[in-house]
Amino acid sequence: MTMRKWLILLAIVVLSLASVFTYYVITSKSMAERYAELPSERKTWLYQLQNFMPEQAADSGYTVAVIDPTEDGTDKTSYSKEQIEALKAAGVSPIAYLSIGEASYFRTYWQDEWGQFRDGELRIEKEAPEWLGVVANPDWPESVKVRYWEEEWWSNIIRPRLDAIIDAGFDGLYMDIIDAYYYWGDEESYGEGLEARLDSDPVNEQDAAKRMIAFVQRISEYAKGKNESFRIFPQNGEGIIQYDTDGRYVDAIDGIGIEDLWFDETKRQEKEETDYRLAYIRHIADAGKRVLSVDYVDSPDGFSLANKIRVLRYAALCQSEGFYCYAARSNRALDNMNVIAGVQPAGQ
Repeated sequence: MTMRKWLILLAIVVLSLASVFTYYVITSKSMAERYAELPSERKTWLYQLQNFMPEQAADSGYTVAVIDPTEDGTDKTSYSKEQIEALKAAGVSPIAYLSIGEASYFRTYWQDEWGQFRDGELRIEKEAPEWLGVVANPDWPESVKVRYWEEEWWSNIIRPRLDAIIDAGFDGLYMDIIDAYYYWGDEESYGEGLEARLDSDPVNEQDAAKRMIAFVQRISEYAKGKNESFRIFPQNGEGIIQYDTDGRYVDAIDGIGIEDLWFDETKRQEKEETDYRLAYIRHIADAGKRVLSVDYVDSPDGFSLANKIRVLRYAALCQSEGFYCYAARSNRALDNMNVIAGVQPAGQ
């Protein structure tokens, strides 16, 4: 190739890079302007399940914080009543995270005879209780689904944890794995090498959903019986609304947490998927319930160019719905208090 052709090719590359850079700069500016045009009453929240420091959160500007009630998943590292009260005195409403649809090996309640976690694999033993599933969650391999309708799960695991959360002074409960009803209501969850079907298992998704609705109602009634201002937030599983024929589920909750509504980490969700979910979520919001949205959109690249555009786009979409919004790190670890100047927490 002649020197002339090399120079022409180099010029094309430089112009292409300049065009891309200009696009990101212009788009980033337009997204920032669009975000700035939103109503000043923006709502944000903090979702942090690891490395949480109460003193840092108290000075953060966040007014709602969903946290694990323990430092490392074990009861001996539970945050004290004094720490929780100090958060509240600083204007932060602390909500405790609790999985009600899965059991995890690292939790204090786990007994060695139930199974061991070795080489990245959780193996459930025959001695494990029947309410414990046997197939590990592929995304969180130290956890397995539970038969949440069984009395032992409530009386031996959930109720003691709920009592401790209420006694510590938390303002509410953030319940994960509501969508376990999909799992137990799906015939494909059962079979050789999978779950063994018991006579007491749900016959279909509707049956499983009704049992989850009853379980959430039970948790809500118990907690509000001890503290009438205690708030209940399920995470995801909004499709359960289609089985809430008498409104018991919506009546039992004070809001809902929603993951991945507009983005699947750094990729945009399909519009059809977002619209489908929004129909259920808006039904809950229209009933006067709070919506806590988290999308894992903030990549490690820094708040510039494509990452800035994505974060601002999420924030604009979320705030336009009137939801509480949190742009979390894309690694999904929820191990930091993510502060983004001009975006979160609100008012910064």
